[in-house]
Amino acid sequence: MKKYLNSKSILTAVVCLSVLGGCKKEFLDFKPTGVVSDAELNTVENAEKMVIAAYASLGNDGLLAHQYEDMWVYGSVRSDDALKGGGSIGDQFDSHMVEVFNLNTPANGNANLMWIYLYAGISRINDAMQRIEAFSDADYQAQAGVSRKQRLAELRFIRGHFEFILKVLYKFPVYIDETVAKADIVKISNREKSDQEGWAYIADEFRAGVNDLPDVQSDEGRPTRNAARAYLAKTLLYKAYVQNDQYQVTSITQSELEEVVSLISAVEGTNEYALYDDYAKNFLWEYESGVESVWAIMRSINDGSPEGRGNFSTGLTSSLGPGYGCCSFNQGTQNLANAYKTDANGLPLFDSFTSLPNIEDATDIKNNYMDPRIAHTLGIIGMPFKYDPNRIYDETYARVPGVYGYVLGMKDQELPSSPAFRQYQAFFSISRNTDQIRFGDLLLMKAEALIELNRLGEALTIINKIRERAGSSASTSRLVFADGTPTGNWKVGQYPTLGTQDNARKILRFERRLELAFESKRFFDLVRWGVAEQTINAFFNDEKTYRDYLKDAHFTAGRDEYLAIPQAQITISQGLYKQNLGY
Repeated sequence: MKKYLNSKSILTAVVCLSVLGGCKKEFLDFKPTGVVSDAELNTVENAEKMVIAAYASLGNDGLLAHQYEDMWVYGSVRSDDALKGGGSIGDQFDSHMVEVFNLNTPANGNANLMWIYLYAGISRINDAMQRIEAFSDADYQAQAGVSRKQRLAELRFIRGHFEFILKVLYKFPVYIDETVAKADIVKISNREKSDQEGWAYIADEFRAGVNDLPDVQSDEGRPTRNAARAYLAKTLLYKAYVQNDQYQVTSITQSELEEVVSLISAVEGTNEYALYDDYAKNFLWEYESGVESVWAIMRSINDGSPEGRGNFSTGLTSSLGPGYGCCSFNQGTQNLANAYKTDANGLPLFDSFTSLPNIEDATDIKNNYMDPRIAHTLGIIGMPFKYDPNRIYDETYARVPGVYGYVLGMKDQELPSSPAFRQYQAFFSISRNTDQIRFGDLLLMKAEALIELNRLGEALTIINKIRERAGSSASTSRLVFADGTPTGNWKVGQYPTLGTQDNARKILRFERRLELAFESKRFFDLVRWGVAEQTINAFFNDEKTYRDYLKDAHFTAGRDEYLAIPQAQITISQGLYKQNLGY
């Protein structure tokens, strides 16, 4: 494997060329330290190192151009949950184009870099798989101490993860496995598989894990059989919603929903996972990889690398409060803050919450019945920030409130005093592991499938279980001022019934929003359900009264459900790739 020359080596080469012979010829024959020939990698020991390199690609995300593990721009900012934030509309303008939709084009640089980095990860995986497949089962087991089938299943799991992201972002990505020669990659179209065939292909990646992964892994972060079951269930849930060529949902495949329920029930049956007693534990480093974390990206700090292996994809989302200083991206919408209001029974207000007075500060939270998950999710003026009663969120935390308001996301943050908090350059990273699937999300997936199967009683039990945890004393005991008084008039009630199937859908979809806000799920949920256009345009119509820059924002059905295939990639393919609808 070739190692890139550093800047000093490049400069030396340029000087040699410029003086036309001022350097000796032997310089050109120099073999830099660290270069390994392709053949030298074909040992079991080195194949295992290539597996580690494939895992490392999971943590190679960063800032906005390739934030593929905490996809807050693509999953939250494109929805009714979040605003881009930052220093101005022009600050990371590519993300502004994504947020308002009507300005987005195939030339979006961040979308192109996302594509590049995801395929760089897949390339590492395929390289490792090619080498492992050259060994016999017996030789690999003897030398590595692990079965060859298990390692291949791990790599297929990671590849399936990258493919899932590509699928929900671009609709029609290119599917490249380890059997494709590098010279042939450019010959594969992004339309060789239909939409449903693409989902089936990704599902097969996780089926391999269900068959060949162990129940327990000795190394944290390697996927287990339960993680594969969970990701397969998630994939099949998306696949079940069949879309036509205009991205409208035309049918829902009942047999796939049945498999979703069966897979998640199998995960539950192992008793490996549970809901935390305290909702906050999902968002604090002390509890990472705990009972609610089904599969997460491993992070580290003080690991000998220059900047650690923190979550750089959220490097711009810190506030300007004491101990932070940059950059106030990923701000909450007024719509989301208002959605946490409840009635006297502790149930959501659904369609009426936007017509009532806004939730803007701690006084508003005290004067309304509220779902306490707001205080875990959003920084609100006058409220303690990240459970510290001595750190009160105020107007100085937001960077340009005249454009984006004062509300910031809080789930991805840690206090500056946290051992998981680290500054790098002008930015910040958090070494808390990045959950990709947590048990609360998985339970709501099961409830969704049950509702579509018209098994409403079973779904009711799950939704009420999620709500019970949200309003529990453990989840509200942190939400206090320095004198010990509660920060809000917290009220979370149980549903006596889900009513009709249509009403059950409304309840489930609202519950997913409240439970998973700022976890980069919302936009992809809306597209899966086929309600993105009506939801997001209604949001724009309301939110623009507070955020003037949204006055021309508009979601176009049949286009904006997916990003454009990057024009740079179409050019590289010499026109082989077909552009998505509407671009």
